[in-house]
Amino acid sequence: MADTINVKAPDGSMVAFPAGTSDETINRAMNEANAAGVFGKSLRASIDAGPAQDDPGPSVMRTVAQTMRAASNGLTFNNTDRIAAGINALIGNGDYASNLEGQRKESNRFTRDYPFTNSAANVVGGSALPFGVVGAAANRVTALGRTLAGLGTGAIMGGLSGAGASPDWTDLPQLGKDTAVGMGLGAAIGGAIPGGAAAIGKAYNKASNWMVGGAHGMSSGASKYLVPALEADGPATVKAELGRLGPDAMLADTGFALQGTASGAALNNPAARSIAFKNLRERDAGTNARVQKDVNEALGPAEDPQTVRNAIVEQRAAVDSQNYPPALAAAPDVRTAPILQQLGNLIPQSVGMERRALENLRDMMMTTERRRVVDAHGYPMFDARGHERFEDVPVSQNNAEVLHKVKQELDNVIQYDAPGLGLPAGALSRQQAMLKILRHQLNGALEEQVPGYREANRASAALAQRAEAVQGGTQYLGSGKTTPSPQRFADEFDPLSPGEKIAFAKGSRGEIERMLGTKANDLQALRGELQGEGGWNTAKLATVHGQDAADDLIASVDRNLRFRDTHNKVVENAQTAQRTAAKEAMAPSPPNDLPDLIGPGTTTLGLLSTAGKRAAGYIYRGLLDDPTRHYPEIASIVTAKGPQADAFREALEAAISRRQAIDAHAPAVGNGAALAISTVVNGLLQDRRARQSAN
Repeated sequence: MADTINVKAPDGSMVAFPAGTSDETINRAMNEANAAGVFGKSLRASIDAGPAQDDPGPSVMRTVAQTMRAASNGLTFNNTDRIAAGINALIGNGDYASNLEGQRKESNRFTRDYPFTNSAANVVGGSALPFGVVGAAANRVTALGRTLAGLGTGAIMGGLSGAGASPDWTDLPQLGKDTAVGMGLGAAIGGAIPGGAAAIGKAYNKASNWMVGGAHGMSSGASKYLVPALEADGPATVKAELGRLGPDAMLADTGFALQGTASGAALNNPAARSIAFKNLRERDAGTNARVQKDVNEALGPAEDPQTVRNAIVEQRAAVDSQNYPPALAAAPDVRTAPILQQLGNLIPQSVGMERRALENLRDMMMTTERRRVVDAHGYPMFDARGHERFEDVPVSQNNAEVLHKVKQELDNVIQYDAPGLGLPAGALSRQQAMLKILRHQLNGALEEQVPGYREANRASAALAQRAEAVQGGTQYLGSGKTTPSPQRFADEFDPLSPGEKIAFAKGSRGEIERMLGTKANDLQALRGELQGEGGWNTAKLATVHGQDAADDLIASVDRNLRFRDTHNKVVENAQTAQRTAAKEAMAPSPPNDLPDLIGPGTTTLGLLSTAGKRAAGYIYRGLLDDPTRHYPEIASIVTAKGPQADAFREALEAAISRRQAIDAHAPAVGNGAALAISTVVNGLLQDRRARQSAN
């Protein structure tokens, strides 16, 4: 046939070799067979007889072939002999039944003669079932799903293997029994592989973490608590929080898990409590100084608003004393008749304080002029003694200096609610409309008719507006119905002159200083003042001082609020627990209380047994390692600041990275170990079956 090479033996029989076998291999095989006396008797008789007395045994090639046959048994579900017998029958080398019998005898002989090689080959062949189970379970998400997949796949492959190992497929009862046994063994192995892999992976994980999963620079006992805490809070989040909170930040400030670790250490160990309390209290004592420093860096040093305003008022007075006198001294007569005419029309329409103010204003804007008395024809008139007659005639006040002082009286009433126009302070706080009109007209007359007066007004007004800006800077932060929105405030602030904006900022800085002085110990209240409802005050602060300064100011308060929160939760909670524990420990026992060892039903045996148990318990607890002995170290780590806190964070983060790498490898290690173990177990079961068959 085309796929064999037929070689004639010395006894005339034909020996078939697979196509492609080299001449060297064919010659060596024929010589070995001839030397063994195979030729001259049937091949079947030679196989049945076994090797001759002086036969050194099968050749290396034959041993390799039989080893491969044993290994392939597992891969073919124990059907290698059947497959080989069928192939020989197909190529015309004997019938299937005889070939199968010969193949089995050859396999049995190899099992007897080379037990260790056969066992090793069976172990290799036994890998089919474990690999099949792992492949089937790989796509399952849950542990139950993987176990069920392993059970099912193992049962199927085990059943096929059991059926293949059954010697006679025509014996259906035996075939069924062998198949059932194979299914049971396969299901047991397949079902155990996923769970075994997980258990081995966890064991590898724990062992590796114990050896290399700790953080450098701290004990394994401290790492045991701190590494999971950092992992829970998130390494990236903790790093960002340390950067945001600045050099005074502690790991305990950066997340709930780390803060809880600090609290747990302080609650359960006196030394840890002392360390945590000392570090947190020292930092808390510096809160006011830190906030003050941050505010000074963000906004500059503070000045008292009233002092600033007084200085501006004094400067204004000095400027006015230089600008107004020269202009007023050289001023011409000022015509005010139109104003007096309007004033005369307004008085009859007014009542009460307003009328009184208008009448007083008219009197201030009037004066008298001594004129001779004339008759109807314009001739002078004389009295009985012959003296010429004179009279005082009311006329408008034309003196610029006097009119300037009248305007100042109006300003006292209108702008400052101060006494003026012969009225007490605040008398016309809600009736100023007419006075404002008249003041505007009087000021216009002075500016139009007195050279230099307009310029003096502008210089004085600029300084007055700065003084008002200082006052406004102390009042713009707040809440309530009258508080302007950030946009409205910005619309009013932007048109101010540079000098007014500087003055406003000085007033604002002084107001913030006042808040610090009155609310520094209540950071929540301070933040409420600086933020306002809906963050309005923060937006206004940004308009006045700049966005960066406003952000730095709020960030400082937020940072110190976080520090205060950590202090309160760790220190105050631990103190409460400490007081409770001390109270319970020092509470006196009632004098008549007896130990609970003795009761109405106590027997001697029971008394001895209970006492023994208690004694054993005391001894056992004394031998145990103190679980809190690492807590002082933990307290030191989570309350460290600055570069030290960063160094601890980096060490813990590196430990997390190592643990994550171990976690990533653990499933593969577990799967590999489970595969190896199950392969050996399945191979040994195959080998046991082969030995039973050989015997």
